[in-house]
Amino acid sequence: MSRRHPGNHTIPDNPHWIEFPRTDGSTAHLPKNTTKIVDSEGQVNYMRPVAMDESLAIMWRVAVGTAMAARMNMPKGPNYVLKSFPKGYQLYDHNKGPVNAPRHDPYLCGSINVNRFRSTNEFIPHAIWLMTDDSLNRANCQCKYCTKQPQRIISDTMGLSARRSASAAGGLPSTVSRAPRKPRERRQDRVATKPFAAVRRAPKPLPVGPQQYIAPERDLDVRSSFALEEGHRPRRYRKGELLWYHLDPPIRGRSPEEDITYWPGIVDEAHIKTNALPTGSADGDVDMTPLYAEAADADSVPSGPNEIPLEAPGSVPWRIEQWYIYKVKLLGAACSVFVAEEQVLPYLAYAPSDQVITHVQEELANHLQTVSIDEMDRDIESHMFSYDPMQPEPAGDAYYEKYKRAVAPYTLAIQIASNVAHYWLPTDEWDCKFQVPPRSPVASTSSDPPPQPQPQSQSQPQNATLHSVIEQSLTKNAISPASIAGPNGSVTEPESISMLGRVPRSALPQTVVQTRFQGLWWGTERIWTGELVRLKIARAQFAPKGTDIIYPPAGPSARTLEWYKKNHPDMLEGGEDSIGAGQRGLFLRLEGLVVVDVPTPDGSSTKECRASGMLYEVVDEDWEDPRTSQAVPADAKGKGKARESPDVTMTDSISQGSSFMSQASPLKPPPLPNPDPTVPVSETASSILSQTSPAAAAAAATEAAAPATEQKSRLHSHPVLFTPYPLPPASTSYKFRPILPDGYEVVISLSLISGRYYPGLLRHPLLESTIKQALATKDELSHRHLWALDGLSPGVHQSMDPRYWKGSRLVMFQDADKEARDRFKELWEETKMARLHSQPEPSGGARERLDELWEEAKIAQVHPHPETGEGAHAAMEVD
Repeated sequence: MSRRHPGNHTIPDNPHWIEFPRTDGSTAHLPKNTTKIVDSEGQVNYMRPVAMDESLAIMWRVAVGTAMAARMNMPKGPNYVLKSFPKGYQLYDHNKGPVNAPRHDPYLCGSINVNRFRSTNEFIPHAIWLMTDDSLNRANCQCKYCTKQPQRIISDTMGLSARRSASAAGGLPSTVSRAPRKPRERRQDRVATKPFAAVRRAPKPLPVGPQQYIAPERDLDVRSSFALEEGHRPRRYRKGELLWYHLDPPIRGRSPEEDITYWPGIVDEAHIKTNALPTGSADGDVDMTPLYAEAADADSVPSGPNEIPLEAPGSVPWRIEQWYIYKVKLLGAACSVFVAEEQVLPYLAYAPSDQVITHVQEELANHLQTVSIDEMDRDIESHMFSYDPMQPEPAGDAYYEKYKRAVAPYTLAIQIASNVAHYWLPTDEWDCKFQVPPRSPVASTSSDPPPQPQPQSQSQPQNATLHSVIEQSLTKNAISPASIAGPNGSVTEPESISMLGRVPRSALPQTVVQTRFQGLWWGTERIWTGELVRLKIARAQFAPKGTDIIYPPAGPSARTLEWYKKNHPDMLEGGEDSIGAGQRGLFLRLEGLVVVDVPTPDGSSTKECRASGMLYEVVDEDWEDPRTSQAVPADAKGKGKARESPDVTMTDSISQGSSFMSQASPLKPPPLPNPDPTVPVSETASSILSQTSPAAAAAAATEAAAPATEQKSRLHSHPVLFTPYPLPPASTSYKFRPILPDGYEVVISLSLISGRYYPGLLRHPLLESTIKQALATKDELSHRHLWALDGLSPGVHQSMDPRYWKGSRLVMFQDADKEARDRFKELWEETKMARLHSQPEPSGGARERLDELWEEAKIAQVHPHPETGEGAHAAMEVD
């Protein structure tokens, strides 16, 4: 069955020509396979140049010209037509398939920024940009390729018709009856709101601690990620997370650029593996002689000649290696694999290339035209494709059959994964009971005028501010809300990330019981409180000049500054701040997750989940705080005033290579030692902790040195049996520095969270070639999504952006799977109907649904626009 272009298009009478004053085209970017070659199977695959006077080219010129005139407010009446395509552009007819009836797809090629445009609707926004932007700044282009948005959204925004496309053929004849397609229920888009962020004093919990215990899964996940001593590898991935499994060998395409090298999957299980390796023996056998000799010297002679001493002093002649093995369930396929960490990547660390996506789309369209209808119906009805990506490929030229069979389940797997990336859920709730004391005045640091409160009743004369709104929302979750007084008027939040203003407070403290959460499903990732997460905003976007309670961004260290002066003085033209911490990412030590009630302009309220904790910036490893008044002891790494917190000891212990856990395995810890009878009962826990986890004991010791009120506050701010976790190590040659004084915390909307932080991820063997290529190129902007994973650029360049709440992780996968299969089934039904009636594809049919299917999948994976950061919430500055 062939797919033909509509014909008989002619130039209208008295055309008004539109000529492009500039171009981003180049003949060097035109395709090379323009010669018709018939292979041994009678197939063709070439790009035929389309002349300007051909019907297909005329249709494009008229459609684009008409749309441009309408959106550029040109005078009505004339028939606007493109006189030609931009210089360096060429329209092609892609012929692919049987030589007697090939498939025809139009492609407009030549742009140095876009590989090819597949329809007039795709090209129209780009054409308007070429006509109107003298600077040719891609940040001003609204096409799908420059904004990384689905074409459906762009078409809806610009009012472009989706009922007819230049890539569609003529419709089915009227004699063919078609059942009306059931409209697919579409999710309601999230209303765009300003992200919230404010700094406040941390609430003081009541003397009575919480009754809930720390979630064992949380403790295990976070602790196992810190097993950094020699021979013990950390566990990066958690049960229920989505990741990419590296296929070795890959599913080969016609060229290496088309190979399918990664497949999305779910972490189903994690198992620890242990191996004892002999040391100091050439033949690989373990020499036990030193043990017997040491035992004899210690008057501990074995009772028998072959009995091995159980407790001999000195070191053993072997070393232990431990690593994790994951059971990963591959999406869209009926198989699971057991893999090591070297074989998988986090979901945000990889995205299929444009070449892979384009080729898979083409092969899927061809596959749906040739696959057995009964086979495809059976696969869809059974909710499973009988495909195993791990099966060996056929020998010889038949190897490509594996690729053609892979495109359907691969497309389904990508769609399922992208759906899951849009879901979120807070988990493991617990009750935090605390008092909100009278607050000491803090000077406002925002340039915005203070919010004007609504008229208050005489019984409630208290002024309404941003801080009072937060407290009011906290009280609504209290057990006894009637006992809490607060403002009753609706308040508009400031339009910037600002500090708390100066307002009077009631002299009576407020008691609040707040429902908090220990964990969070954030798209494809599992996040726990107590660990470090990446934020979308740059450090320079949060109090770029500093305030009385926020430290200004750190500059470069003296050594770094000297290096730039010697090697790259041009980089200092913007000042020293251009190479300081302000241009890097911002991190949050997640201490609290809570749902609050936020007033709306209409007087009602809406619920919003917010996160709280300490903020950290990334500074040079040898950076020293220039404020001598806030110097720290010489044996500590100078990180400013706030380093009086327990994080100083914990961070240093990790960066120096000490182990967070002393046991051989976090999954199989040794039994606790017997308590020392000479240790008081009140100190027994600390004594045992010092023997089982030295790093945690050090943190506990620092905690014990703090004032008693602070000890109770920190203890009661978390579930029972909580032990502070150390900070992970920063990227090589850097360290973390808190930017708030001790006792303060930031409260932000969850929409500002980019995702998890994976220490050392850029040294992953699967990323080695990508990192080398990024370091070798001079275009730093094109690789900011890589540096964002390590905090060296703002997290907005590679982030999660979940939008829809789901009731559980299981429901997330069920809904994601159902929606993906429904979309695929809809695509198949369109194609099957056309095949059964031996007709070309209907106008606006399967091809358009295939494009939409892949566009929505890609938008969940690609990093935002390199200039504007579109695709994530825009962050605001603190003045």
